[in-house]
Amino acid sequence: MNILVTGATGLIGNLVTRRAAFEGHQAYALVRNPAQATHIKDVVAKMMVADLFQPSSLEKGLEGMDAIVHCAGLVGSGRGAKEDYFRINVDGTLALAKAAKSQGVKRFVFMSTAGVYGLNMLKGNVDETMSLSKGNAYTNSKIAAEQVVRESGLEYVILRPYWVTGAGDRFLIPAVGAMLRNETFTYLGDGQQEWSLSAMENISGAAVLAATHPKAGNQIYNVADGTVKVSDTVNVIAKALRLPPPTRKSSPWSVGLQVLLHQSPRDPKHVMSIDLFFPLWRTMTLNSEKIRRELGWAPKVPWEESVTEGALEWKRHIETRS
Repeated sequence: MNILVTGATGLIGNLVTRRAAFEGHQAYALVRNPAQATHIKDVVAKMMVADLFQPSSLEKGLEGMDAIVHCAGLVGSGRGAKEDYFRINVDGTLALAKAAKSQGVKRFVFMSTAGVYGLNMLKGNVDETMSLSKGNAYTNSKIAAEQVVRESGLEYVILRPYWVTGAGDRFLIPAVGAMLRNETFTYLGDGQQEWSLSAMENISGAAVLAATHPKAGNQIYNVADGTVKVSDTVNVIAKALRLPPPTRKSSPWSVGLQVLLHQSPRDPKHVMSIDLFFPLWRTMTLNSEKIRRELGWAPKVPWEESVTEGALEWKRHIETRS
């Protein structure tokens, strides 16, 4: 099968491209700048140079493709300019979907996020039937992009991973790691709350399965390795960083008030991000039984291994900068 991956220079897109090639498919990478994709040149059948906002280049790049895995997009805290998130994540997805339809692409796999559930995640064990809830600019753009995909007329698959871990993790490990290093990490309660982790390597397997499995068409799937205690996760990060496991516990109400009052990292009284506060406070878990049951997906990389690798990579990165 000819599988084209957008965002192949990014963390997940890179692994999806490699996974597709490893499984014997013809993997193609859609890139704007080939110079930034030299690390996958020996993996892909061809690098297709195109821009999401240049329709003619897109259509040429999609010729002969059976499936697209759309990983490209603007990620972040969601507190940047709304216009940027919507231009890249929504308008870019629309342009790609239109080009895919014009070229007869059979399936469109969209990499979304469990963030689209918003604070409904506080209910725990959230499955795909849970209603979506608007939040920051990033998650709102993903909600809108999902709608674009569903209404595109293409056979689609939408994937919703949660707390992506592994080398290059931009959110969970840097946030927890920084607090561990400066000795400000605190549990909100006893640390026995649970969350769901999604190793990048396991997400890539789900993406290729979504692109190729005959039963995946027009479906939405949560992707999570399993349920993990917050304290177990934090202890694995601390061990990788060669730091003592934290023992400090605080009232979620007092910390929550500080988070709301001092959300900016530049504020000297900043405690933690509001995105980290909620899962430290309450169990927020994702139910991924549907993709396991219908597609036979199962995580191959243990969460401990993925978190350790991510923590070690983050440690190397900050030590190189200092």
